[in-house]
Amino acid sequence: MTALGPADAKILIVDDERGNVLLLERLLQHAGYRRLASTTDSRTVLELYRSLQPDLVLLDLMMPYLDGFALLAQLRAEIPETAYVPILVLTADVTLESRKKALAAGAHDFLTKPFEAFEALLRIGNLLATRRLYLALEEQNRALEETVRQRTERLLQSEKVATMGSLLAGVAHELNNPLTVLSAQAQLLAEAQDPALVARAAKIRQAAERCVRIVRNFLAFARQRAPERSPTLLGDVVRGALELLAYELRVDGVEVTVDVAPDLPVLWVDPHQLHQVLVNLVANAHHALRRHSPPRRVAVVVRHDAQRRRVRLEIADTGPGIPADVRAKIFEPFFTTKPVGEGTGLGLSLCRDIVTDHHGTIEVESEPGRGTTFVIELPVETPPRAPAKSAAAAPPAARSGRVLIVDDEPAVAEALSEAIRREGHEVDIVGNGAEALDRLAARPYDLIVSDTKMPVLDGESFYRELVQRHPALRERIVFLTGDVLGREKREFLEGTGAPFLTKPCDLDELRRVIARVMAGAPAS
Repeated sequence: MTALGPADAKILIVDDERGNVLLLERLLQHAGYRRLASTTDSRTVLELYRSLQPDLVLLDLMMPYLDGFALLAQLRAEIPETAYVPILVLTADVTLESRKKALAAGAHDFLTKPFEAFEALLRIGNLLATRRLYLALEEQNRALEETVRQRTERLLQSEKVATMGSLLAGVAHELNNPLTVLSAQAQLLAEAQDPALVARAAKIRQAAERCVRIVRNFLAFARQRAPERSPTLLGDVVRGALELLAYELRVDGVEVTVDVAPDLPVLWVDPHQLHQVLVNLVANAHHALRRHSPPRRVAVVVRHDAQRRRVRLEIADTGPGIPADVRAKIFEPFFTTKPVGEGTGLGLSLCRDIVTDHHGTIEVESEPGRGTTFVIELPVETPPRAPAKSAAAAPPAARSGRVLIVDDEPAVAEALSEAIRREGHEVDIVGNGAEALDRLAARPYDLIVSDTKMPVLDGESFYRELVQRHPALRERIVFLTGDVLGREKREFLEGTGAPFLTKPCDLDELRRVIARVMAGAPAS
């Protein structure tokens, strides 16, 4: 809060009598006031006020050139309505009319000439105390406004990210369907006898799987979700983040090296949150290098400190470095050195929060002209012990049966159908859950393979109806989904207890799941 003790308060004295000015200066200096300015020429008051910005004005009323009333009018126009700068009028005129006129013009108090020293100091002290309270209130209001601004920006950013997550979820579904067709057809071609065809199919499948990983990385980065820890290899998280940014880095001539130690332990972390951290840090390094002269390099190094039970991740760039004054603030919310519209100042703050939530640390090492290195250390925590599973008896030999595929994408359904038919099963296809219920009412099926997102009646609603109408089939359904990152989708799938595969799926894995479910199903 702004201090306004005698040593800090700025006081402007205006009186055309030099003797009065000297008297007031001696009185105030004796009381400890040091920051004084004075004038006997009323024409210079406004200029003095602007240069000094006083906390209190002592103003005579009766003066040549401009009297006190004219100066009050000038000062009232100069002082903002929201500010409080007290004006103590010095006057020998004690009439009620004079006082009313001065108050109407902007005066705050009166001191009658000749005055007693103790009364003058008392009135000056009271006015400065009131100004101190006003300044404290202004400071508090500014702090509240800044808090509101920061929270509003955080809310807008959260809404932006949430909207991005929803949009990307839809994009992921739309892309996953054609990618599923590509992947499935490539797998079917790979079963051919022609080696050249098999090689081409492998290349198609590899490209499709790369597209799938990029889509899922975007979805993981944009999706706001509660922390969910799972056994994770940090090397996989690093590779996923770099794959997401690979094109932009390559276009700007940034060379990326990755050195992941082979002895890394499995970490008990939220892989999606750490993915966000890696993407933020690498993107920041890219931004620093983009306008920097070559060589442009980013080095990612991951090591295991077995003695300290920590995993150390370093992301180093050869950029311009960070000045000490900026380095001290980079983890503060809303602090950014990027131009307006290019950064929110939330990235590194969120990175720090995520790492801290994982009981880790994040630090920055940088000097101007010598690049920047972010260092993250994460503890090697023991995952909760999973309940022991009893050894299951070998399933009986699989048999062929009737399979119903429920998917609104004909090309996806046809590719899956071909793969399943090659195992000797009879397959029918319908486009949504409502059609599936009609087909099930007409004839029996041994197993259902269903998408989760469809028009008319989606997979979740279809499953609920299936449980009511054909309860035996609740144990004989396999779900396919393009997005298992959404909490509601995951909770639904896990709640059914049914096996599920993520699109695009491995056809051999789909066949194994069908064989396992079919082996336990009674003949239709």
